[in-house]
Amino acid sequence: MLNQTLLKKFFRFLAFFAMLNIFLLQQGIAQKISQADKRKLTAKEDSLRNLAADIILDSLTASRMRSDSLFVKTLIRALQIKNSFYYPFDSVQGVSKIYAPDSTFRIFTWNISFDDYYSRQRGAIQMRTNDGSLKLVALRDCSEFTPDAMDSIRTRANWIGAVYYDVALIVFRAFVVAFALFVGPTLD
Repeated sequence: MLNQTLLKKFFRFLAFFAMLNIFLLQQGIAQKISQADKRKLTAKEDSLRNLAADIILDSLTASRMRSDSLFVKTLIRALQIKNSFYYPFDSVQGVSKIYAPDSTFRIFTWNISFDDYYSRQRGAIQMRTNDGSLKLVALRDCSEFTPDAMDSIRTRANWIGAVYYDVALIVFRAFVVAFALFVGPTLD
């Protein structure tokens, strides 16, 4: 009976400690973005949400392309706001926003369809910086120019476009190498 009582107290303490850590983490992240910057990011998010919907739903190709161009410009302006890395852009549907497991970067990816048979993927990687400034890496989709997409090493200039839904961090301690594995849809 004494062991059960101690065990219950231990698990209560553990649950309290976990909740306290989550609360403090959220407070720390929320405090990184000033109230003025948060208002700006919320306004940009509203614009991005509408543009992302137009990229997917607009019936005219020219309108989807125009919305995509405006989306990119608005996204860059939003990401230029200090500490934007910590803003989730949760309401922007149709755009994948995935953080690395170690939170060193996040990747935005989305699809633009030109017609029933042709589409391209768009993407950008935002790096976390100590001073909250923007460090952004644009990704150029070269899928259609790639003869062997399954067996190649890529750079940002010849990225094989995909809309990612997960990122796994793989570390080889023997070689002191870490890299990210991006998980997208399978080709099967």
